[in-house]
Amino acid sequence: MRTARLSTSASAAALLALALFISACGPDDPATLRAERAAQAEGDLVIGVAWPWEARTVGLYAEGLDMAVEEVNADGGVLGRPIRLVRGDDGESVDGGRLVAQRFADDPDVVAVIGHLNSHVTIPAADIYERGGLLMLTPASTAPELTRRGHRHVFRSVHDDEDVGRQMVDLAADNGWRRVFVVYVRTAYGEGLATAFEGAATDSRVDVVGRAAYGSDGSGLDALVDDIRQTRDARGVDAVFLAGVPPEAGSVIAALRRGGVGAPIFGGDALDTVELVESAGGTAEGVYVASVFHPDDPRPESQAFRQAFEARYGEAPDSWAARGYEAVRVLAQAMEAAGSAAPGAVAAVLRDGGQVRGITGPFGFDDKGDVVGKRLVTAVIRGGAFQYHGTGDMASTRVEVPVHPTSTPAGD
Repeated sequence: MRTARLSTSASAAALLALALFISACGPDDPATLRAERAAQAEGDLVIGVAWPWEARTVGLYAEGLDMAVEEVNADGGVLGRPIRLVRGDDGESVDGGRLVAQRFADDPDVVAVIGHLNSHVTIPAADIYERGGLLMLTPASTAPELTRRGHRHVFRSVHDDEDVGRQMVDLAADNGWRRVFVVYVRTAYGEGLATAFEGAATDSRVDVVGRAAYGSDGSGLDALVDDIRQTRDARGVDAVFLAGVPPEAGSVIAALRRGGVGAPIFGGDALDTVELVESAGGTAEGVYVASVFHPDDPRPESQAFRQAFEARYGEAPDSWAARGYEAVRVLAQAMEAAGSAAPGAVAAVLRDGGQVRGITGPFGFDDKGDVVGKRLVTAVIRGGAFQYHGTGDMASTRVEVPVHPTSTPAGD
């Protein structure tokens, strides 16, 4: 991955932001100590990784993180200093996330945090990072609220629900699915993504003809299937948009197929996991999913990452390997461009409008900390495998990629 294309003026602005931040805090404040230590020219650059490590034992996320760190350090580190990762397990709970966040925030050697997975954990944790002057970059949390709280140290390297909703409406329109029935899990994530899809379907290309929810435990499926069949018979249904998370999402797909609903099913990047295939019991055939990465993406950046990963681990990377790898690389590029690892300086550089080189090409961040200039990739399940289809017509068939048995569900 090449160096970030970030301007010299961004570096100057970043150093000014650092000086103002230090002057505004007391000498014993953890944020002040962090900024001062980060600005030093020696010692490890410690990055915390907040994640539900025990609960999420599958997937290649850790491998992606580790590979990026080893590559950066082999090239001389960042500003001549090696990166060192420190893990914190949030247990997928709000309280666990706060405890991890406070531990990282209280440690002045920690210059940045990668995490968390779930939005309901990330949002309260982000408040702690902000108060502690600690930069946070999440490669997983998609709730729009995260970046709408006025924080200056909080970023995400994935699309939020509104962006996913817009791109999924485009996908439906491109494939002629004009009448779409929206199905969602009754959680903040499901409701948020469903609402985002409906909000984006405001033009004449796509019409949301119905909406139904199911419980997070997979309950309410009989009534949901009845709703869709009645709508199909009365108004017609060209496709079903599913805003859910496996394994329950797989049960929804199975129920729809058993109930005679044969319309195409498509959904967001939370469905991009082998758990969907397994929980659907063979009925996921033909389901379309969005993803942040696919190993058959022909773009040079994606193929370079795949080749390096396969050379190291002997297998193709999944989307979680890509998220972890890219997060480390983004932070390293921004620190180099800022000329400092101090969180305030790095945050100023990221918000300056410059671009970093990601595994799917260049992208940047807006003033809120949301990713811009990055596109989702899409895949379809054929023969129990995810096939890459880019973002265009999903009726074509391309190279088959076996579903890796260690994929993990996406964040929310």
